Amino acid sequence: MEYGKNMLLITSYWSDKDTFKLIPVNNECPYSEVIYDPSTTLLVVIGKTSKENFQMVPRLDEDGNPMPSKKVRANGKSYKEQRTTLNVLHEYYIVEKDEQESFIKQFAVNADTYDYSKFLREIDKEPTIMAVEQPSLVGADGKPL
Repeated sequence: MEYGKNMLLITSYWSDKDTFKLIPVNNECPYSEVIYDPSTTLLVVIGKTSKENFQMVPRLDEDGNPMPSKKVRANGKSYKEQRTTLNVLHEYYIVEKDEQESFIKQFAVNADTYDYSKFLREIDKEPTIMAVEQPSLVGADGKPL
């Protein structure tokens, strides 16, 4: 099995933001999907191998509707839940921007022609709080000092 160059970069969206995805182009690709989350700046890599994971799911009545609880529960839900095991795919999170770019270059067949950099963000370099304008000092007559 050869390493890399078996995914295609495409434009997509995540929640309400435009982003990019990588999708496999052949069966030798070890990942089922890769997506860049612009709100957290994570490159989320979803593998093909699965694992069992506990998860809370709604308890259903005989008609397939969630069973209502008598009062709103501590988690804010107004229906009954039950814990079950589900098979989920392994997920990997690439945090560092340079590692994200390296992964994309190694796996994307069109990394040299697709402009994925327009979606990459650097949150630590973005302003988080707007500067508040300081009022000037004024005297009793309202004129600046």
